[in-house]
Amino acid sequence: MNVLIVSESLWPYGSGGELATFLFMKLLPKYGVHVRVVVKTGFRARELSGIEIYRISGLGYGKYFVPTYESNKLLTKLVSWSDVVYFASGLFNLIPSIKSLGKPVVVHLHSYSPICPVGSLYNFVTGSACNPKCRVCGECAWLYERSHDRGLPHSIGSTVLNSSVGSYFAKLLDCANALIFVSYAQRNLFVTHLRTILNSSIPRSYIIYNPVPDVKYSEPREVNVGYFGGLSPLKGYHVVLKAWARIFRRYRDRALFMTKMEGLGEKSIILRKINVFAYGRLELNELEQLWSRIGVVVVPSIWQEPAPYAVVETLLCGRLLIASSVGGIPEISVGAPGVRLVPSNDIDSLVDALDWGLSMDPRDVVELGLKNREYVLRKFDNERCIHRLTKIFDKVLTLKG
Repeated sequence: MNVLIVSESLWPYGSGGELATFLFMKLLPKYGVHVRVVVKTGFRARELSGIEIYRISGLGYGKYFVPTYESNKLLTKLVSWSDVVYFASGLFNLIPSIKSLGKPVVVHLHSYSPICPVGSLYNFVTGSACNPKCRVCGECAWLYERSHDRGLPHSIGSTVLNSSVGSYFAKLLDCANALIFVSYAQRNLFVTHLRTILNSSIPRSYIIYNPVPDVKYSEPREVNVGYFGGLSPLKGYHVVLKAWARIFRRYRDRALFMTKMEGLGEKSIILRKINVFAYGRLELNELEQLWSRIGVVVVPSIWQEPAPYAVVETLLCGRLLIASSVGGIPEISVGAPGVRLVPSNDIDSLVDALDWGLSMDPRDVVELGLKNREYVLRKFDNERCIHRLTKIFDKVLTLKG
């Protein structure tokens, strides 16, 4: 079987969706699938030896990207080679033209894009999950951009486009032969909104949990707290900082390490007074050193996270996990012994959970962390993920025939 993978970019660029795509790319050839890849930006060919990667160019940004004439010719040639075209991350605007060439299209959805112009289905106006009967995309997009400290021209442009043309992209899913979601929670919320947009029936949908990366275990030397979500308010960095400011009084010998915090500026100096150490994006060796100092990881997201890799990697690393009970997080983590789930945006509950982790004997932290690792290795199986994905490819080919 020949599969053409279409992705906005490739890991280590991007986020969880790009990491999942990267892992699928490496696994599929081992099961007899011939893979070629098309990306718009960001990839390191040396990471994918043996896989043909093609880069297309064009005008526009993000989902408003239009490929050049030469890129369209290249796409036509690659689609002709393929049996199935697999949209793994973004570039949904290419679906109709590729579908017109007669090949089945499978779309793997790692966020709430394109059903939500900003990909989160979080209503910044009400501070809750978006209601399909009361979508306020214009005002919400504006608040989203400003909460992420985007400049005024960018914020205005994004708001205008996402509240008008942006609603068109969800209708592109009507062309897909199958949709793949990464959790039941994501599918339920996504499909509820999709029904209000599509006049036709919803394409066949499936659940495939993301493949797990090869993460080695190393025992924590200290029991500090880690946060890896960056400065996005959706990830809840402000929530963990408020909780830490309260819990620090009881644990002045502990620290909170935060990554992807570029742009924090002078505030990082002030935070040092309460043992908060903020870093930008770290290299792999730097992350490994940091993990050795962390015994507890907090994932305080306020949106309905589909299936965050931060949760899976925390369990694989053998650390205690404190996370918001939102989206697909309970599906991934419920059953692991060293996990505490708390209501999102609830400072009191997060303080109690941090107290639970930080007050624990270090030997118990290690023991529970190892049990967390055993749990996730039992629950997720990459061979099963690939088997389910290839079965979907087979089904769309059979239905096409």
